[in-house]
Amino acid sequence: MKLYSAQVRDLTFDAAEQRFQADVIFHEGGEQVTYPVELSAPFTASFEAVSRGLMVRARAIRKQERGASIASLKSIAAQTVHIRYGIAPVT
Repeated sequence: MKLYSAQVRDLTFDAAEQRFQADVIFHEGGEQVTYPVELSAPFTASFEAVSRGLMVRARAIRKQERGASIASLKSIAAQTVHIRYGIAPVT
């Protein structure tokens, strides 16, 4: 079972831009990854709504980065097979 948690840290509000800014930190399997995110919302927005919006944005960034990492790993694996065994990579 995976241990996973997330937290919002250093929440600030930019009054000129009407946006919240924070670091969203994901804790998973002994690792910690931080994403700086922003969310346009009025100062009167509830903490729950703001933190949920920030988490959603950070998860989207994380998912996008993981997808890029997986694609990169698949490319490296295909190149390794090609070099080692002389099998042409599937395109």
